[in-house]
Amino acid sequence: MRVLLTGGSGFLGRRLAVALAARHDLRLLLRPTSNRGGLPPVAMFAGDVTDRASVARALADCDAVVHAAALVRILAPPAEFDRTNLGGLENVLGAAAEAKVGHIVHVSSFIALGPSEGGPEGLLDESAEPNDRRWINDYERTKTLADRRARQAIAGGVPLSVVYPAVIYGPGELTEGNLLVRHLVDLAHRRVPALLGRPERRWCYVHVEDVVAGVVATLERATPGSRYLLGGDNVTSAELYRLIGSLGGLPVPAWRMPDAVATTLGAAMKAWARLTGGVPKLTPDLVEVYRHDWAYRSDRARRELGYAPRSLADGLAGTFAWLRENGLLP
Repeated sequence: MRVLLTGGSGFLGRRLAVALAARHDLRLLLRPTSNRGGLPPVAMFAGDVTDRASVARALADCDAVVHAAALVRILAPPAEFDRTNLGGLENVLGAAAEAKVGHIVHVSSFIALGPSEGGPEGLLDESAEPNDRRWINDYERTKTLADRRARQAIAGGVPLSVVYPAVIYGPGELTEGNLLVRHLVDLAHRRVPALLGRPERRWCYVHVEDVVAGVVATLERATPGSRYLLGGDNVTSAELYRLIGSLGGLPVPAWRMPDAVATTLGAAMKAWARLTGGVPKLTPDLVEVYRHDWAYRSDRARRELGYAPRSLADGLAGTFAWLRENGLLP
């Protein structure tokens, strides 16, 4: 197939580009400022998902599109999230309809499905409805609204599939989307004075290469209209840090910061980052994220796609090896 990939210069996108280029006639839509290092030698089109004309040019004569572009930032104006996460999907849907593309795969996020503590056994899957709730931040808001738009498109007969990766981690760029690995580096350099959230909170972690395998399987095997949760192990915060300590030998703080203290500190860091143009280590909305469970089932992907994610222990072991090989641990 001739496939267009958006978001190919991101943490997940780079691995998707390599995997798709090995199997298909791949095209990439990249902003002129995108870092192209490590990308496969494929056709590259200058543009942005916020610019429908550039999306249409790149999509000409394509059989399918994998839409992985998204704004994943700790701090950005709300309008910027709207343009990329909502407007980007709308532009891809419009351009794909004009080009009569046979299959669109939209990479959503677990956060679009919401916190899982209200689900059966404290777990959710792709069947969860993106209901109205108090948004934690603009990323959650726009990813949820984009998921609603995707579901509307499916109901209208658009040949669209959606995947919802859990918390992605693994070797690769230390972008704001690679939250766990950035946290490992901060732990190693003793830049984490205290932990957030209660020790029993459960999160779902998935290795980046397993997400890649799930996206490729969705593109090649899924019936348009299908939706899949791409997760891995659900572990409590206490279990996660036990693994980090035993596998990586990293110092793990014993103290957990009270939410009220963390929220106040996060507000100060957020205000300072706005003044300096930096990236805050902590914000009030990040504290709120840690107040919830984000635990999910991937049963449908396992059953229909043969999805078989590695254990968190295996994934972390490989990630620690990569961090050491690249001199990112002291």
